[in-house]
Order: sequence, then C-alpha cells, then structure tokens
Amino acid sequence: MNQPEAPNPEQKTNNAMLCLCIGLGLLALSWLLGVGAAFTAAMSGGLTGLAMGMIGGVVLILAACSGAFLVFVGIVWTILRVIADQRGERDPYRDVQR
Repeated sequence: MNQPEAPNPEQKTNNAMLCLCIGLGLLALSWLLGVGAAFTAAMSGGLTGLAMGMIGGVVLILAACSGAFLVFVGIVWTILRVIADQRGERDPYRDVQR
C-alpha cells in the first residue's frame, strides 16, 4: 500500500483573495445598478415604479453593505496571513523530502 504524499507547504488557499474580489465585485455591481435604478426611477412614474424602486434600493444597499464587509474581511485576512508568514515561527519546508 502506497503512503499518501505530504501536502505541499507552498500551496496556500485563495480564500482571502476570493473574499476580497467578490466584495469588490459586489460594490461595483451595486454602484452600477444603483445609478441605473436612479435614472429608471426618475424616468418612470406611478406607484408600481415607486414600489419596485424601493425594493431595488433595499437590495442594492444590502449588496453594497455585504460587499464592503467582504472587502474588509478580505483585507484583514490577507494582512494576517502576511504577518503569520513573516513571523517565521515554523518552517514550512521542514517536512519536505528532497
């Protein structure tokens, strides 16, 4: 029976960068859709347009808030990873067989 290979110490997860990029995407999307919704609500009238504008506004605010939160988490996560890598308390190459 073959022994499983040791995990690659250089392989890092991309979750922090993914979190940051999704947050930036949500912020950009909410801004673009918000500008479009403002122009649409200004051009249309009636109670239905107002109600849909209010629902769309709430959704855009939630998207912008969650995007800002994801950007903040991604930045903090990346900074903590850099600090942990620079501390050098453990040697990631210790168990690598050459």
